[in-house]
Amino acid sequence: MRTHFEPVSKPWKTTSRCVALLLGRARRRLAGTATDPLVSAEALGDAIDREVKEGLAYMFWGRLVALGTLALGAVLAVPLDRSGLYVAAIVAFGLLNALSFGLARSSRFATVATWSFVVIDAAILTYIFVTPSPFAVEGWTSQLNLRLPNFLYLGVFLVSMALSYSPALVVWSGAVTIIVWNIAYCWVAMRPDSIAYGRDLLDGGLSDTDIIALVLDPRSVSLINLSYQTMFLVLVTIILAIAVWRSRRLVRKQVAAEAQRSALSRYFSPNIVRELSSGSNGFGEPSLQTAAILFADMVGFTRVSEGLAPEDLVKLLKEYHARLATVAFAHGGTVDKYIGDEIMVHFGTPRPRKDDAARALACARDMLEQVRLWNEQRFASGEHAIEVGIGVHYGEVIVGNIGDERRLEYTVLGDTVNVASRLERLTRTIGTSLAVSEDLLIAAQAQSSNLGPTIEELRPDQMHFVRGRRRPIAVWYLPRAHKHEGRGVASRRQHSVPAQSKLVDRILPVTGTTTFDISRRLPPP
Repeated sequence: MRTHFEPVSKPWKTTSRCVALLLGRARRRLAGTATDPLVSAEALGDAIDREVKEGLAYMFWGRLVALGTLALGAVLAVPLDRSGLYVAAIVAFGLLNALSFGLARSSRFATVATWSFVVIDAAILTYIFVTPSPFAVEGWTSQLNLRLPNFLYLGVFLVSMALSYSPALVVWSGAVTIIVWNIAYCWVAMRPDSIAYGRDLLDGGLSDTDIIALVLDPRSVSLINLSYQTMFLVLVTIILAIAVWRSRRLVRKQVAAEAQRSALSRYFSPNIVRELSSGSNGFGEPSLQTAAILFADMVGFTRVSEGLAPEDLVKLLKEYHARLATVAFAHGGTVDKYIGDEIMVHFGTPRPRKDDAARALACARDMLEQVRLWNEQRFASGEHAIEVGIGVHYGEVIVGNIGDERRLEYTVLGDTVNVASRLERLTRTIGTSLAVSEDLLIAAQAQSSNLGPTIEELRPDQMHFVRGRRRPIAVWYLPRAHKHEGRGVASRRQHSVPAQSKLVDRILPVTGTTTFDISRRLPPP
């Protein structure tokens, strides 16, 4: 008897895998709607409704595969003189499913066709399971048919309905199957040639011999089995309906969360979005920590904007911001704000990392490379080149939310921010595209050994006073190879040799190299 149940377990496993694949596919497709941060509940509902229709296709093709397997089994296991009828019945059932699928694909008859053919399918399956085969042995009755494990295929039928991705359709299919099967079972039990028995008859004082004779009688019909089978169908229906409902609910939650993350990503950096999405208390009280601050500004923006129409200016700024922000995100930076043509990025927020200074320096270098590649495209289209000035500093900052409860802004404050901004302004005076503090350079060199080429390109400049600070800061800069420096700048650097020598002496112990030659680093007179 066990061998009758084993083949049935495989369709359950296969169908479960199909359900998992469908839910994964639905989640991926529905997640695509979250790219619009303004996705509405109605739009999400429409997307799930589309998935329900797609689920009908899975049901159709899944049933065709199952029917094809049954047909092949009939041909291989049943003699040819009898397998023809089985194959014909299977083909007819397949055509009926094709008709159901075709009508369900129509927006006009979708719901009516789908729900109506569930009744037809359940009725046909029940009729096949109850009615004796014309090739059965002589004396085989409908009562004996009820003792076969064919009933379990009704469970497989219900599992296949889970592919519809519709809890309502699963409940409807379960209810229809239970009603149709009970009607057919009771019809056999009430036939004049049937002997129906229940628990009351078995407990009515019959001897063991009489009970065995009653159960083995070809005409007997067990109402106890009917109660077990009904309970089985009820439980399968409830479990499948809950599973599909929870899956749809999970998809809705995931898509809604993705929509929220997409909306937040338009206003916050990816690392801030991840922090907000995690629900952690990373934005509580302001804290003091070390971070690298980068400011990048378009040189001559006023001159550039004067010759552009408003829409062209906005387009230029959007592309400019997008290119620099992409580089900043690639290096794990947090874009704090856009101030006109200026962008402020910090590294080490909301969570400090061991290589914040190194990533900031690498980001600055890649930003310049990104602008260079952009200028090549602009040259090819006959547009003017874009120049940027970048300043980077490393030190302690205050990190946290500022503002009131109605309008909070997550940002960094402190002297380090002021110095980084002044370094960006200093690029105009020095005539360079990148100016970094010695503090950043020392920290970056200590944090990473992969910055050799970038550091080798930097040259020391004189000590500079920054507004708001009493002591000057040591500055390193990146020379512009394509521009000749003015006499005033060169002359000023010649008179700052003692300061430069002092800077090199301070850097050499950190870099661990003897290749720094101050005479080689100084520009020609």
